[in-house]
Amino acid sequence: MAEERRTPAWTRWLLLAALLGPIAGVGWYLSRPEPPTGAAPAGDLDVICTGRVDASGMVVSLEPSMAGRVMKVSARENKPLEKGDEILRLDDSTAKFRLLQAIAAVDGAKVELASAEKDAERFPKQLEARRAMAEAAKARVDQAKKLVEQRKAQEKVTPLTKIEQEGLEAQVRELESLELADRLQLADIEKNLNPQWRIDATRARLDAAQADRQLAQKSVDECVLRAPGPGRILRLQTSEGALLMPGNYPPAIVFVPAGPLIVRAELDQEFIGRVREGMTVEVSDDGRADGPMYPGKIRSISRWVAQRRTLILDPGEINDVRTVECLVELNSGIDELFIGQRMRVRIKTK
Repeated sequence: MAEERRTPAWTRWLLLAALLGPIAGVGWYLSRPEPPTGAAPAGDLDVICTGRVDASGMVVSLEPSMAGRVMKVSARENKPLEKGDEILRLDDSTAKFRLLQAIAAVDGAKVELASAEKDAERFPKQLEARRAMAEAAKARVDQAKKLVEQRKAQEKVTPLTKIEQEGLEAQVRELESLELADRLQLADIEKNLNPQWRIDATRARLDAAQADRQLAQKSVDECVLRAPGPGRILRLQTSEGALLMPGNYPPAIVFVPAGPLIVRAELDQEFIGRVREGMTVEVSDDGRADGPMYPGKIRSISRWVAQRRTLILDPGEINDVRTVECLVELNSGIDELFIGQRMRVRIKTK
């Protein structure tokens, strides 16, 4: 009978270690010492987030308020501008013709107003003349009636023929009709004709014409696009001969007002309670590991948890997370930064 094969000793020791090792590990974990009291809790760790360089005043898009063809571009990118400096000029020939029409309308309304005021001055005398004409017509009627009565009184001496009698009566009726017409016209003028009404209507037309002239002048002025304040052009996207209109995309002019640069840090909601105004901040270029650090502090914290201000879908950046915007005021190095530059922000909570 062959001798049984024995298990080597090292194999038995290996199996024993495999059984006792997990037991010893669990025992050490349960009896491990407490961490030292000087260890920093998680709440004292710095908060790290990203942000973008921006201007203190908002970057704005400038465009003309009316459609037109660019005749001249006066400004250049990154050149300082003062308030009112010309940036570009549109073709203003049509606007100037409309201004001439509006000026002519104003002049015509002024002449009408002067005529209405003169008529108002003459109106009392004209009214007196009408009354005198009515009185004269009444006098002619009375005179004709007296002539008829005198002729009838002489009928015994000189007989009055039928034709003559009818002629005299017709003459009286004619004069009475004329008198009635004068009386009616006089009553109508006294009741319904007021010269002040024409003056008021003419003044209203003059006011409307002057408003049209101001609108036409405004159209001429707005053919020149001017800087809204001190600043510079970040991007100029038009040239002579181009057709511009309100709402163009991309905008013809991207303008940044003068002032210090800031960093708009995008703070995740989980860090809201750990960040306060006045905290020290270190900012560096998010795309450079060896970039310089720019010290600063938190100037203000938004009270709105909202979508990110920038909706550009950068690779590797989460864009559908709601954040709180913190404005970081830098102490130095502002001239080295570019608007829109993505930055890494470290907020020192302690």
